[in-house]
Amino acid sequence: VFYKCKSLESITIPDGVTKIGNGAFYGCTGLRSINIPNSVTEIGWYAFEDCSSLSNIVIPESVAEIGNGAFYGCTGLRSISLPKKVKMGYNVFAGCPTDLQIEYR
Repeated sequence: VFYKCKSLESITIPDGVTKIGNGAFYGCTGLRSINIPNSVTEIGWYAFEDCSSLSNIVIPESVAEIGNGAFYGCTGLRSISLPKKVKMGYNVFAGCPTDLQIEYR
């Protein structure tokens, strides 16, 4: 959808959206913030791959599944807050900083 959109800095996903599709924001290196509504239940494979400017993310309680490599290569990611019940695929945080703070709530 926004594949390699380097000038995109911030986005609010509209309420009513239930899935962030596979590769939706792949390579959006300028993306610094994203607001995910409670209607989202799934984040697709590699949805935010190489979004190197993302630093802090809060995943809403409604998200039940995060696909393979969803945050792969997010080198600027410092913290993420996730629901305890979330099912995660493989390599969700591969290529992220080793000191990434993951909070399960």
